Amino acid sequence: MKATELEPAERDPKAIRRTVIILIILMIGGGSLIWWKYQQSEKEKMVEVEKGRSPIIGRLTSNFKAIAQDGKARDLFQLEGKLWVVAPIVASQPEENEVVFREMKRLADHYKDEERFHLVCLSVEDPNKVGYEKLAEVADKVGADIDRWWFLAADQKEIRGYMKDNLKIGLVTEHKGDDIQKYGKLDVPAKLRIVDQSRRLRGKVEHYDFDIAKNIELRTREEIAKDPELAKRPESAVYLNMTQEFQKRMVKVIDYTLEEKESDKDPDYKTALLVVIAIVLFIIIQGIRLRKRVNG
Repeated sequence: MKATELEPAERDPKAIRRTVIILIILMIGGGSLIWWKYQQSEKEKMVEVEKGRSPIIGRLTSNFKAIAQDGKARDLFQLEGKLWVVAPIVASQPEENEVVFREMKRLADHYKDEERFHLVCLSVEDPNKVGYEKLAEVADKVGADIDRWWFLAADQKEIRGYMKDNLKIGLVTEHKGDDIQKYGKLDVPAKLRIVDQSRRLRGKVEHYDFDIAKNIELRTREEIAKDPELAKRPESAVYLNMTQEFQKRMVKVIDYTLEEKESDKDPDYKTALLVVIAIVLFIIIQGIRLRKRVNG
């Protein structure tokens, strides 16, 4: 048979219209179902946030080894299965660590009977100049139990890089010239990071930065001094006590995370997957029916 003798397949306008309508219904219905599931998921998340669930901003996939205050090697993966709080310190500058030690001692006291809780301080100084012996002195002064609270020293460049890239704590500032007399040689953020039992970082990047909390309190006092009416606003009480708000939130998150049942729960993609499968199956079935009609 020549190509010129072939007749075009007869179109069925009703069948085409029916197929288009069903596809539109499937897409609208499927989209609505996905949106509803998303809204339900967001509501559930908000409830969990109120209870203490915290955002996850990453997971520690690379280990880090260092020397603890007893002179023995430790690595952070040894803490898997425990919830731990980590912060940077400058052992040779006691004033630089006041806020971090205040908060860590508060947590150490609060969770003294919780075996699943641990504290870690990372020294950002050259271990050849400020080694584990100095860390042992500092640990002794704050009353740190090595079974519950590590002070770690390692290569300066490596430990700072791990803090910035993995723990997302921030940068170390090195002062020069006259600034050394004013601020000390090194400046580290007064930030604590929560790491859960699955090595996931809990909390937004800026969470538990007590330098930020202090600055918010200072700015609020300055604004109220200019305009006393601002003190009547409900949020002013929160801003004036941001340090306490951070402290309360931190304990709430730790308590929740310690008892969290599904620490590695994956997002729910089932609904979207089922909708896509339904549409694809419908298209395949319609294609088979069309082929049978043409061949028949």
